[in-house]
Amino acid sequence: MTIGRRTAQILLDTGCILLRPDRPFVLTSGWMSPVWLDIPRALSFPLARAALLEAAERRILDVAGHAGFDAIAATEQGGIALGAMLAERFRLPFTTVRRRAQGFGADAHVEGALRPGARALLVSDVTTDGRSKARYARSLRQAGAEVGHVFVLFSYGIFDRVVTEVSDIGATLFALATWDDVLPEAEARAALPEESLAALRAWLADPFAWSAARGGLAAPDPNWKA
Repeated sequence: MTIGRRTAQILLDTGCILLRPDRPFVLTSGWMSPVWLDIPRALSFPLARAALLEAAERRILDVAGHAGFDAIAATEQGGIALGAMLAERFRLPFTTVRRRAQGFGADAHVEGALRPGARALLVSDVTTDGRSKARYARSLRQAGAEVGHVFVLFSYGIFDRVVTEVSDIGATLFALATWDDVLPEAEARAALPEESLAALRAWLADPFAWSAARGGLAAPDPNWKA
């Protein structure tokens, strides 16, 4: 079984996938969604947490390499717990990147000691359309760090028209799992109601139209910049 499918199992087993098509969620990015991912919930279960951290370590080393980074930088809120635990596993310095500046100067968005020229692995729990990850990466670079990789436990993987890795984030974004892993696992195990799964399939097929029909964002902004 792939890492993606094992991650999907964990998310389903720990009740992290909340489907509510009749009362859509408003994602931080502004899109309407029939589903919400409560990743911190998975980290509260010791066995699930251990499995996710082991898989994350393996995936990070496979993609970034053993010499590809020398610091861990976590996004505020969702990324802090995950980033701190990964920094401990890798025995690396740890910093937090905030959405809004908390001080003055180039490192106003960064909390903690970040060595100039550090090769920071940016860590977060989830990404939807990638815009916030592009901003966090920009803040780290302004503080003097290099950012070549961004790791998340889960990527929605359906908003590729909004942000592209190289042009907007300037880094390789990778994850343990996407909806392409969750949907077949949920279907195989009959883990979610079929009516809710049908709504999830419809949203995945055209998230922009689904969102617009329910009062959310309708399409990517072609003028968006990090």
